[in-house]
Amino acid sequence: MNLLAAETSPYLLQHKDNPVLWHAWNDEAWRRAHDENKMVLVSIGYSACHWCHVMEHEVFEDFECAEFMNMNFVCIKVDREERPDVDSWFMDAVHLMGSQGGWPLNVFTLPDGRPIYGGTYFPKQSWLQVLENLTQVYTQDGSRVNEYAAQLADGMRQLNAASHVPSDMVIDLPRISELVDKWQTQWDGENGGNLRAPKFPMPNNWEFLLQFGKVTSNISALNQVKNTLEKMALGGIYDQIAGGFARYSVDGIWKVPHFEKMLYDNAQLIGLYAQAYREFELPLFSEVVDQTISFLDTELKAPNGLYYSALDADTEGVEGKFYVWSDAELDEVLREKSSIAKRYFAIGHASHWEHGNHILLRTDDDEEWLTQNQMTSARWMELKTEIFRDLLHYRNNRIKPGIDDKCIASWNALLVIGLCESAKCGGKHHMLSRAEALLDAIEREMSTAEGLVVHTATKGQKSSIVLIEDQVLCVEAGLALYELTGKDQYLNNAFRLMDKVIQHFSSDDSALLLSRPKWSKDVIGDKFETQDNVIPCANSIACKAMIRLSMHLDDSALRERAMHMLQTVGAQIDYAPGFSNWLQAAMWLVLPAQEVVCSGAGAIDFLNEIQEKYTPFVTYAASTTQSELPLLQGRFREQTAIYVCRNKTCNLPVFRPDEVKIAWN
Repeated sequence: MNLLAAETSPYLLQHKDNPVLWHAWNDEAWRRAHDENKMVLVSIGYSACHWCHVMEHEVFEDFECAEFMNMNFVCIKVDREERPDVDSWFMDAVHLMGSQGGWPLNVFTLPDGRPIYGGTYFPKQSWLQVLENLTQVYTQDGSRVNEYAAQLADGMRQLNAASHVPSDMVIDLPRISELVDKWQTQWDGENGGNLRAPKFPMPNNWEFLLQFGKVTSNISALNQVKNTLEKMALGGIYDQIAGGFARYSVDGIWKVPHFEKMLYDNAQLIGLYAQAYREFELPLFSEVVDQTISFLDTELKAPNGLYYSALDADTEGVEGKFYVWSDAELDEVLREKSSIAKRYFAIGHASHWEHGNHILLRTDDDEEWLTQNQMTSARWMELKTEIFRDLLHYRNNRIKPGIDDKCIASWNALLVIGLCESAKCGGKHHMLSRAEALLDAIEREMSTAEGLVVHTATKGQKSSIVLIEDQVLCVEAGLALYELTGKDQYLNNAFRLMDKVIQHFSSDDSALLLSRPKWSKDVIGDKFETQDNVIPCANSIACKAMIRLSMHLDDSALRERAMHMLQTVGAQIDYAPGFSNWLQAAMWLVLPAQEVVCSGAGAIDFLNEIQEKYTPFVTYAASTTQSELPLLQGRFREQTAIYVCRNKTCNLPVFRPDEVKIAWN
């Protein structure tokens, strides 16, 4: 037995019986490397990662590999979801080495933590060759190894330094439009998304494009968002019978998913589809929102009110086994309904995968399908309900994929925001209380004595790791709730948490914020995250949250700080998908500042009705009583009034939500 048995991470526990003498990431492991003058293997993955499982079986469970590793290396296992800062640091190192990143990520370092070699998946013989070559070079030519480590460390310092050099680049609306035009050349007009494979959902990319298209009346941008979301919702990447999206599609048509389902994807996609439904009014988008929330409640909700992290891609060691169907199974389960179900799920060449199995997908939404099949909506809904019920009942009797029962604060905060967006859709206002309960659970289960938020809580144990992403996403979650409920506590808590962020994560060298608090010490260095990815980077989230807080509180210092952050990354912003959340932050600054303020007994009802219409880049506030908050001060009336303000100048109040007019030009 190695040293992982006492850990709480499901990924680390998957490796606890390996013959490799794994350590968790801690000071003890690094002390041992120093004392024994051994190289360190840092092996990073996550519990739902298919190729992590493959490498474990082929390499880390193999006694020949384990013996060589134990003799010559100190081996450290890292759950990338527990330590995204560690993962990001070593991913940069691998990129600087000229290798493609991914997971599993395997990086070899000197005893002081400086990387010297890295890569992703290695089969057994390649792995043994790497181990032998590194051991030979390390023991016979230590000076050359140290020289390379020093060069790479210098490269990482320069890479990090380049991320926080202020520039004169102006991020205005014409510049943003140029970036969108450049991005447009890479759009897949037929299948949605970008012209590439594999395809990742990248929710923030399409959220930015939806917002940009709306405020600039850019029809091509709006159509690309609409087509992308339709094709994703109809494709195999979406679980057609239970809801929820897989992490990505291995092809360019959203057909074959990499079957793991992650909370962070689905939380953001709930919000994106809710916004898109309010803009395009497609029933398919509303259905996706409802189904995906139901999936999260059924599969990932924890007893303490938080949500777990992920479902595995594999069942019984086979990728996707839980989700795919043979013709015989469909006939057995559905009997006389099998023929129509097969037409609905495009069973045939379109759905065929491996070993005679099919991935359920659709080629048309329900409206188009009914027209083609000459069936009434009422009759189809009756059949559809029976088909889904029977398929789900059968599937739920299969062995289910493994669950990663870590609760991650930032991912749960993303779901708070997604639930708030869904609450703005007609008929879904009940989701607001769900969002409130979830933020309460984050604060109850994951807060520190200092008023910050820990990164993870697993099996009733809070971690001691405090990271920037959790703090700033909780700020955004509080803002989202305040703008729907009018409850001052959410705004005040968001401001207090942002104040602590500035206190603990600020740098003396940059306007950007550090990944870890200033008082945190680790082998890896400090880093400024600047590029948006599947989850937007913490600095762009902080920048946008500061701007929004400054509008609510008339706080010029917060606004000025956000402007400095944008100026710092300005020269890097040359590719819209890599900086989509930064561009959202910039839009808040370059568009006219607009507020909709409701005051009076019916203020909250008015506020909710107004927000059913899709109007991005508008600040909302409401109160049923007198308020001293800047946007509400002096505006209370007996008759509920709505003030529409632009650049701190307000129109005369109106008294019906349908009288509210917003224009961005």
